Amino acid sequence: NASTDAKRQHTNNMFRSRSKTIKSNKSGIDMVFVLTVFVLFVCCLLASVLAFASVYKRLGDDIGKRFDTATAQTLILQKLRSYNDSDITVGKSGDTQYISFADTIDGEKYITYIYAYGGELKELFVSYDAPFSEDGGNTLLPAENFTAETDGRTICFTVTCDGVTTSSHYSLHGGKAVGV
Repeated sequence: NASTDAKRQHTNNMFRSRSKTIKSNKSGIDMVFVLTVFVLFVCCLLASVLAFASVYKRLGDDIGKRFDTATAQTLILQKLRSYNDSDITVGKSGDTQYISFADTIDGEKYITYIYAYGGELKELFVSYDAPFSEDGGNTLLPAENFTAETDGRTICFTVTCDGVTTSSHYSLHGGKAVGV
């Protein structure tokens, strides 16, 4: 019986040893699987963050460009609304188109010009009889182009900032602005 017990013990030990080996390999395979899934998750997360950052940057740039153009348009429209129709004129000096606004302050006449020169939207405030000087104005915003023309009682102006162009029509009769 002792030899039978020894054989059984030996068989049990072999079985336990083999069982431990299978269990340890199984938990090793499980660990590799879990790590692989985790690494894939992190890679997908990183790819998503990078993709969204790119989209966010592009949208931010577009919004910034549109903001400058909308600000220039609003500034000019507010200036048009704040003056009587008879005090607003559209003109041209050389290649520079402008909108001018006449003022009377303490009995003295002045004129304000809005125009684009040197890549900037400018405002020039001078005495009424002073000549128009393109480089003398104060910079309002960066702007590549500004055009203004009148057709009867309507002023049409176009502003281009950062490659984005906007046009507006302003009716002098009723003082109502319409953006296009």
